[in-house]
Amino acid sequence: MKILRFDNWTPINEEASARLPKDESYWIRKGKVGKQVALYTHDDMDGIFSAIEVKKYLLNAGFKIVKYGILNYSEGWKYTSLDPKLINVVVDFANMPGDDRDEMIDYYLDHHGSFTEDQLQKYMKSPVQKKKTGSAYEAICQSLGVPQDSLTVSVIDMIDSAKYQDYSVDWSRLLDFNLSDIKKSDNKRLEFAAAFNQFLKRSDTQTLIAVIENCRDASIFAIYNTMKLLYPESNIDKFGRKKGLMSDASWRLGEMKKRVLGKGEKIVYKSQEEFLTSFQKGGLIQLDGYQIIGDLAFIPTGTWANALRARTIIQEEFKSGKIPNEPKFILLQYGGTLQVCSYKKMDEYGDELPKLKSGETVNDLGAYMTNLLKNFQQHLGYYNADTSIGQDEITVSGGHGGIGSISNIFGECQKEPYVGQRFVDMFKNKIITDLSGVTFNLNLKWSEPKEYTTKEPEMDNKVIQSSDVPRITPSGKVFKLGELED
Repeated sequence: MKILRFDNWTPINEEASARLPKDESYWIRKGKVGKQVALYTHDDMDGIFSAIEVKKYLLNAGFKIVKYGILNYSEGWKYTSLDPKLINVVVDFANMPGDDRDEMIDYYLDHHGSFTEDQLQKYMKSPVQKKKTGSAYEAICQSLGVPQDSLTVSVIDMIDSAKYQDYSVDWSRLLDFNLSDIKKSDNKRLEFAAAFNQFLKRSDTQTLIAVIENCRDASIFAIYNTMKLLYPESNIDKFGRKKGLMSDASWRLGEMKKRVLGKGEKIVYKSQEEFLTSFQKGGLIQLDGYQIIGDLAFIPTGTWANALRARTIIQEEFKSGKIPNEPKFILLQYGGTLQVCSYKKMDEYGDELPKLKSGETVNDLGAYMTNLLKNFQQHLGYYNADTSIGQDEITVSGGHGGIGSISNIFGECQKEPYVGQRFVDMFKNKIITDLSGVTFNLNLKWSEPKEYTTKEPEMDNKVIQSSDVPRITPSGKVFKLGELED
C-alpha cells in the first residue's frame, strides 16, 4: 500500500492513504500553532477504538493532543466549532460539516457509505477519505500502516456491523453480562465485547474522552477496565454519591427493557385499520412499548433502546411464547432518528425479502435508507444537505447490509396532499409499508414522548480540553486537574 503525504493527496484513489506530515514547519506554514491537535470521533465503540489508535500514532509522531471532541448523529456538527490554528483530526463520522469548517479539517477518515460526485469534487485536494471497510478502526489501521490484530478487528467488525451471527455470538448475550458464563465460553472475547458494548453511555462525553486519553491500546478488555475506573468521576446520583459502571449500566438496561415491553399483551397487527383501532387517540397514534405490524416490530421513542437491544428483547418474547412469531425487521425511533435492522441475516430470507413498488428487492438496509432519503428529497421536497438551510439541521443516512438509519429528520412537508405533515411521521409510515407487508398511509400522525426536555445545548458541550481530562495513575487512582498524585 502506497502512503501519500497530504501535499500529494488524491482521495478518489481508494488504494491511497495519508499520514500527517511530521515536520512542524509544515504546520506552521499552514497557520497552525505547531503540532497541536484537536481529535474528534463518534460516540460509539468504533469511535473509541479509532480515536485510541489515532492518538497512539499522533503521540508517537511527536504531536500533542490539546482537545478532544465527541460527535453524534442527532446533533451532527451543529454544536461543534473548529479552531483553525489547531490540527483538526476527525475519524468515524459519516459527514463533514458541510460549511466553511470543512477547510479547517486537516485529516478525515470514515467508512460509512461514499461521497457523492459533488463531494468528491469539493474534497479532491483535501485530506478526506472514506474507505470501504467494516469499521473505521480497520480503515485507520490500513491508512496509518498499523499491523491489524485480527482479534481486535473482529471485535469492532462484529459490533459496528451487527454481525453477531457471523461470529457465533447469540443475540441474548447482548443483555446478559454474566462474566462467569462468558469465561467458560470458547468465544469469550467476542461474547464479552457484545455484552459490554451495551454498557456504553453515549451521552457521557467526559467518560468517553477520558477512556480515549487513558487507554494505551485499542483493546476491549483495556477499555472496560479503564472505563470502570473513570465512570464514577462523571456519574453522580442525586445524593452526591458516585455511581459504579456495572450497577448503573444494569439499572439503565433494566429500565430500558421495561420501557420496550410496555404493558398489555402483544398481537400481530395485519392491517392499518386494526392498528389504528388499538392506538389512535384524538387523531394521533400513541403507543405503549413495542408493537408488531406484519413482518416488522416497531419500538417507539423514549425507550432508551437501540435496534440490537430491541432485537434481543423480542427474541426473549418469542421464546417465552408471548408473541406468535418472530418479525423480519425491527424499526426503532429515538427522537428524529429512525433505525431499522434485520432480525436475522438478510441472506437467510432469500425470496422472502420485501420488494418495493419499483420491483427492487430490499436486500441492503443501509442502501435502502439512503435511497429512501433521496426519494423524499426528489419527490416530497425534503431538504437537501447542500441547500441554504445551513448546518443547524442536517439529515444523514447510511448503514450496513443488516442495519440502516436516517438521522436527524426534521421539518414538515410543503407539498400536497401532505402539507403540514411531519416528515419523521412520513418516513416512518413509508418504512412500515415497505418492510412490514402492511400498507400505512403517509399522512398518519404519530404522538411520541420526547427523549428528554432540556435547554438548547451550549456550543462545544461535547468538547474537552486535554488538561481537564481525568487521569489514572499507575496505581489505579484517578485524579483531576489541580490534584497531585500521591
